[in-house]
Amino acid sequence: MKRRSLLAVLVFHVVYGLAVAAEEPNAVPADRVIGRVYGKPVTAGDVGLTAPIDVGVKFDATDQARWELMSRIQQALGLPIQERFVREKKLVVTDDEIARFLATSKRQDERNRKQRTERLAAIAQELAAPNLPADKAVKLRQEQMMLEGFLNSPLPTPNAAVARMFILPWKIERELQRTYGGRIIFQQFGLEALDARRKLYEAAEAAGDLKFDDPGVRHLFYYYANMPHTTGGDEQALEKPWFLEPVE
Repeated sequence: MKRRSLLAVLVFHVVYGLAVAAEEPNAVPADRVIGRVYGKPVTAGDVGLTAPIDVGVKFDATDQARWELMSRIQQALGLPIQERFVREKKLVVTDDEIARFLATSKRQDERNRKQRTERLAAIAQELAAPNLPADKAVKLRQEQMMLEGFLNSPLPTPNAAVARMFILPWKIERELQRTYGGRIIFQQFGLEALDARRKLYEAAEAAGDLKFDDPGVRHLFYYYANMPHTTGGDEQALEKPWFLEPVE
């Protein structure tokens, strides 16, 4: 009975496997190598790739599934290239830069609080004016509530760890721009050396340090650099970050 039970289990798994394969003829096995970085293989399972990539599809961040897959591919195959670039360029955050960042942040916070306090006083005067139109009063009270919220819930005081989170990424973008040049774009956390990072990867690929075993993966790896972007400054834009500049 035990032998028949074991045989039945084996038959079930074989039949189930064939059924799944029939339903998903283009499924990508998790152990398929999709690329190599410095000789280390990266598999489909490493990036969560389960189906072939359609290179004809255009998408942006609203297509969450494709966007996240692209990000995972870039991290798995691109991050080691960038990390070596950082080491070779000896990019570190200095104590002086941290001190300047903290001083600038403090001055900006003081300036913002002063401006918001002055604006609140001006709003109070406007609200006290006779014959104030109702629609304008509503807008003023909304602005008043927003400003009071900012003043009553200030951001945490930046520390050295926060400073490093801003300074090192900026240094990486600046050094990429200095080395390779090209377009700069605005992103949520600052300027990004768009073309320079692509050129870094292309140089690694030309040197054999970065290899792609799947053309769809290569397409997705470079997709972000090749999609439409709004540029954000000239070649010198990364030389003067806000957090190291004096606040007037």
